[in-house]
Amino acid sequence: MEIAARTGARLVGVDFSAEAVRLARELEHARPDAQERGSHFVVGDLTATGLAPGAAHAAICLDSIQFADTPVAAYAELRRVLVPGGRAVLTCWEPVEQGDERLVERLRRVDLRAGLTAAGFEQVAVVPRPAWRVLERAFWQEAAALDPGDDPALRSFHAEGIRSVATFDLVTRVMASATAPSGG
Repeated sequence: MEIAARTGARLVGVDFSAEAVRLARELEHARPDAQERGSHFVVGDLTATGLAPGAAHAAICLDSIQFADTPVAAYAELRRVLVPGGRAVLTCWEPVEQGDERLVERLRRVDLRAGLTAAGFEQVAVVPRPAWRVLERAFWQEAAALDPGDDPALRSFHAEGIRSVATFDLVTRVMASATAPSGG
């Protein structure tokens, strides 16, 4: 929503969580310029967004590509929804060493460059973001240190904090960008 507000882009938000979509709609409708912006939020999947082919000029996938059951299909869906020449930006964690068995499977298999290239993207760039790691380390350390009590959501967050702190140095933070082929 922030990027759309700053750029004037029309936002189509896709999330697998109906509750996240509901909250996004609520937040968007509270903005004073919501009517003019025409943002739209839908429940969808990384491999089946429900968007038409070529529906977007740009796509942002924040910290979620690793959750796709079939990563190849997720990269292909990202490519499918972009117009020729459209840009994709993804953020994620990649293993310092591919296949590191100490990492959960979903992180072991992340390779943004390979995934985007295999999906037919061009001008693929994957850039480390070390400054982000400072904030993330503090975030996960705080999650690991909190007392979750009986709250199931806090217990889950606390457990993820413990896992993340334990494997933090096994992953690197990256941002990837790529261009859908122009055709021809």
